[in-house]
Order: sequence, then structure tokens, then C-alpha cells
Amino acid sequence: MKSAVARGALAVAAVTVLGLTAACSGSGDDGKGKSEGAGAGGGKPSKSASADTSSATAKLEKAALASGDVEKYKVEVTKGSGAKTTRPARRVDPAQCGPLSEMLTAAAPAKSTAHVSRTLSGTDVADTTTTEVVLLAYGRADAERTMDTLRTATKSKKCVTFGDGGRRYIGVRPQPGPVVGDEAVSYKLASRAGEFLDRDRVTVVRSGSTLIAFRASNVFDPEAARSDEEGEAAGLPEKFRGGATGDPKVADAIVDAQLAKLKAAKK
Repeated sequence: MKSAVARGALAVAAVTVLGLTAACSGSGDDGKGKSEGAGAGGGKPSKSASADTSSATAKLEKAALASGDVEKYKVEVTKGSGAKTTRPARRVDPAQCGPLSEMLTAAAPAKSTAHVSRTLSGTDVADTTTTEVVLLAYGRADAERTMDTLRTATKSKKCVTFGDGGRRYIGVRPQPGPVVGDEAVSYKLASRAGEFLDRDRVTVVRSGSTLIAFRASNVFDPEAARSDEEGEAAGLPEKFRGGATGDPKVADAIVDAQLAKLKAAKK
């Protein structure tokens, strides 16, 4: 049997490979803003549209978290951040659950005009949760409508389980949202990856016409969880156990730091 620490390392790797990396697969992985089709008809965007997108992206970059902004967290630029593409079209079933799926990727939803993304990981070995923070620029009306449709989807019984391409999400439940920004929506969900269970908790905060999607992820590993129970019984310190038994949570420190930086960037 693998050690709990080794299983924990494997579980963290699974989050990166199956979650963040897969989420960015359609968002300009070459870092040059290329896409399979630049517009609905596959044509190039107009110069004015490109300029607007570049300006919006620059503003979001100014507001994005950087190293040193959140104590005890490492901050990295997510692969594909700022790429001038929207997420690739995938069939979400039921379709009304699409808003939930949109906030699970680092690619930009169709109604947004720009996006940037950062990935945060705890510097403490015992913290197995990674958090992706995506800033999205919208028109004010589109930002408000996006929050409305997202809130409706979190409460829909039809979205307790839904399919998104080759993945199936289960256990979708609305969660209490933080009292920050102009409004906030939170939900949790999970998906199976072999013997592992990928778990996510998503909090989306609207501040004016900017949406910030916080996605905390960890992996439940049944074998590591059993090892943890054995380690606890033997008196093994918690930091040396490898299983993540609790649902991931979006840390208040990350939310507070991001909102503070966004507010400062708007001045």
C-alpha cells in the first residue's frame, strides 16, 4: 500500500492535471492568443474589438493577485490566462446548467469581454487545496444577468447532476455565499476520476461589471483517507497524513485580498 504522503501527492497532482490544466485546454495554450476559430464565423475580430479586449485585459492584469499579496499562498499565472478566446463549445446536459460549467474553467464565458486567471496553492504541506481565481470583464447588464442565471442554476433540481462534454458532475448544491462585493453566489460539486473524487467549491463575486470566480479544488482519495484514520489512531501528526477528507473551501484571505486589489486598481 502506498504511504499516505505519497497518495496525497498523487491526489494533488490529479487536481492539477484533471482540473486546472484540462480547464484551460481551449483557452489559447500556446500563450499567443490563437484559437480554433476567432469568431462565430471563424473570421478575425475587428481592430476596435481587439483594442477593447486588450484594454480590458490590461485592467484585469493590474487587479490580479501576485506573489506576496496573500500570506502563506503561492500565486502563479494560470496557463492560458488572458488568451483572446472563449471556452470551446461543449454540450452541457441539461443546458440550463451551463452557467455552473462556465465558472469551472479559466477560459472566458461567451458574454465576457476579457479574463485573467491566477492559481494559488498553500505553502503549508498540510494544505492540499488549490484555488483558481478568474477575473472576468463584462458589460454591467451582462454581469448582472450572468449572476442571475448562475444563482438560478445552483438552485435547480435539474442541475443536481449534469454532464459537460466527457465529464459528469454530481452533488451540486448551493452554499452560503460571502457578504462581499455587490452580490455573490456559491456552490459545490464533484466529479469522479477513476478511484478519486475531484471536489470543487465555487464562489462568484460581482463587483460592478467585474466578476471574480474563486474555485477551490481538492481530491478525495479513499485509500489515503483510510491511511489517515490509521495514522490518527497511531498518533501521526496531521501534517504528515496524505488524505483530504473535507470539502475544499475558498479561503476568506484569498477573497479579501482579491477584492481589495480590485478596488485599488479601479482608483
